Amino acid sequence: MRKLNILLIKLNILLILSAIFLLLYATGPAVALLTPEAAEISYQINASDKIVIGTVSDIQEHYDHTIFTITVEEWLYNPFPAETIDVRTETGKYLWTEDQAEFTLNESVLLMLRNEDPEKQLFSVSVGSPGKHPSSDRDAVIEELKIQGKWQEENQTGNTETADEQPIGPNSSSDTKSIPFTGILWAAATLLGAVEYTGKKKQHKT
Repeated sequence: MRKLNILLIKLNILLILSAIFLLLYATGPAVALLTPEAAEISYQINASDKIVIGTVSDIQEHYDHTIFTITVEEWLYNPFPAETIDVRTETGKYLWTEDQAEFTLNESVLLMLRNEDPEKQLFSVSVGSPGKHPSSDRDAVIEELKIQGKWQEENQTGNTETADEQPIGPNSSSDTKSIPFTGILWAAATLLGAVEYTGKKKQHKT
């Protein structure tokens, strides 16, 4: 009987320890393994499908993940036709994953992105937190893109309208140049009209 009681006590202790372990595992951080090279911009570019600069405009926190809406300002690599995109991280209300990027509202960021569901404009940050940069890292990223032969001027967004394509306004140079020429034509027409009128008047007198 004594051995049975000892066995039951050990079994209860084992069950309690198992419950504690499961509780800690369920609520504790999930571990993401990153290589040392993940901190290098060259590595991040090679691991990314797209690179964007934008502003965090919305945050939607869910049970086990969070969706961040990014208002796009500029594509540095492999542009995507969208004014806003969603970026998912595997950290939510009840789950925290190590090495996931963290964002704050209205934060200006440069992101190395990996495609998740482009049709739904959904992406994730490649290589975790190292793939998130301040927008001030733009020049360093562009320099590395040039080294890798991945930089193209058309990647950039913004006003691509040239001077020749700009609409002609009331003060444009073409209007200014046409004014003297038009004035000369009117003066010549007036002079010819006066000469013709004078000639007809003389004919009537004779």
